[in-house]
Amino acid sequence: MNKTVMESPETQNVQKPPPRRTFLKVLVGSLNGLIALMLGVPGMGYLLTPLFKKEGKAWIPIGRENAFDEEDISKAVFQYVSVTGYSSKKVRAFAWIKTEHQRPVIAFSPKCTHMGCNVAWNPRTNHFECPCHGGTYDAEGNVIAGPPPRPLDRYPIKIENGRVFIQIVEK
Repeated sequence: MNKTVMESPETQNVQKPPPRRTFLKVLVGSLNGLIALMLGVPGMGYLLTPLFKKEGKAWIPIGRENAFDEEDISKAVFQYVSVTGYSSKKVRAFAWIKTEHQRPVIAFSPKCTHMGCNVAWNPRTNHFECPCHGGTYDAEGNVIAGPPPRPLDRYPIKIENGRVFIQIVEK
């Protein structure tokens, strides 16, 4: 005799509790994921911080207002801290300062726009000259001759309480 036992619909849908081994696998996997997350988030933050860091454009003091030659172009030597990625270093640099009516009015980058060589001011010709490839600029920084594709870059300049400041834009 075959007896067929019919289960009631209420007992058919009831799930058996998961075995202990499955529970432990889920628990260990969750703990591993939590540990990885706790270690990974600070690490990713450290690695990605330079990408989202806003570039600071500090005003750099270059001298007193009356320290520059009258109606001429002067070389201003200064130091600033350059921050790139995770490192920072002190940089010694210079800019060419054009003075009119005893006031510094224009600050030129010393870099030739052709290949980045430092230009020199020639007071005999009243031109900036690049020794590398013969680029020549006038006293306003405009290209006169040679291969430079554009005028000399200019730095923003301001005067406060008799001191002259410029902003360096690193490229």
